[in-house]
Amino acid sequence: MKTLSIGITTFRNRLPEVTSQINAIRYYNKTIPIILAITTNHGEIMPEDYRKSILLVCASQPNIYPLMFPGYTGLAKMWNNIMIHARTTHVFMMNDDITFANPMAINEINMHIQTKEVFLLNSTFGTFVISKKLLSEIGYFDERLIAYGEEDGDFMDRYHAIYGNRIERIPMQSVQNRVQNRQKTSYDSSMDCMIGDGGFKPIVNVEIIKKKKIEKWPNLNQYPYEKFIEDNYNNIAKYKEVIYEDNSNKSK
Repeated sequence: MKTLSIGITTFRNRLPEVTSQINAIRYYNKTIPIILAITTNHGEIMPEDYRKSILLVCASQPNIYPLMFPGYTGLAKMWNNIMIHARTTHVFMMNDDITFANPMAINEINMHIQTKEVFLLNSTFGTFVISKKLLSEIGYFDERLIAYGEEDGDFMDRYHAIYGNRIERIPMQSVQNRVQNRQKTSYDSSMDCMIGDGGFKPIVNVEIIKKKKIEKWPNLNQYPYEKFIEDNYNNIAKYKEVIYEDNSNKSK
């Protein structure tokens, strides 16, 4: 039986939004694990008042596991950290600007993960579901994309290169982007950004992905031993046999 947890990425500009999002998820499902990756704005240390506030949000609901970064951390690295720390086969990943008002969403996703390793909900990587198995095969999200933006296109290109098709999109009502977050005040104003895809995207990631494509950078797996840990986890309690499969060339 495949298992599911939820991963949410957030930063300090969106405390009210992510609080509402978590409360909505818990209204429909009291127990599903939520891994919350928390960063701050670029160029600052995590403000103490925000740190305390977001921890109170986590403490107010069961089964929420915060991953907090003292300074700014890019989206690709946050996604990877959520996947590494998840103790389930699949993670339902969402940004903090997503409304959650579908009482059957988690049940439907649980049904799909029994036969699927990855899929998008609706049309964007604002909400997607992915397995540890697939991430190990393709390689993790490219942490050289040090801000946010372009992670999805880069990953989809690598997926297509290996499997020859596009990631499946599954429509799901009442799990949508919040319109009110498409304004400057909800983004990190300390970054040099361009307006695109309905929001503010840092220029640095756009330029990094251009350079990666032109110079044909290899696709590195930042966490090559995650599958080894998973395969050998039971050996900690009682040793049986070391299991090792070399996947080092699969994502290049």
